[in-house]
Amino acid sequence: MQPSFWKLSQGTQHFGCSDMLQSIEKRLVYVHRDTAAKGTKSQTQAQDFITAPVGDYFYLTHGNDGVYLLGQFAGPANIFSDYGEGWIDRPFRLIFPSVTKDPYAGAMKWWTPNENSTFTRVPPTELVLFEEYILTPFFNVKLADYGL
Repeated sequence: MQPSFWKLSQGTQHFGCSDMLQSIEKRLVYVHRDTAAKGTKSQTQAQDFITAPVGDYFYLTHGNDGVYLLGQFAGPANIFSDYGEGWIDRPFRLIFPSVTKDPYAGAMKWWTPNENSTFTRVPPTELVLFEEYILTPFFNVKLADYGL
């Protein structure tokens, strides 16, 4: 079984530093229900967030101000989030905290922190790039170490 990885950005427009820390402390991540589709996709990023299977992995960014953690969805989406009207939350378990506070400065992909996207899946064909751009520099992780 090959795991799925997602980029999840809680943008600086709606989340301050203290909001990010509270999100991590509560083990909840958030996407707004009005988050549009990316490109020509028919499903919105909010719908992707709701339907991503429990057990999928994501890395949490704060815009491109920092990569905070690698997490795993631990439960279904909650459309009645206490973050506010229109927000959806999901519980997660922390897999790894980031090993650096450096912003991402690499190539631009829909799933990288420097791309204007909220919840975007890393295509399975780009897992080698994901490891090179995100997993190794921010989490000191290699997929081969986990049999992938």
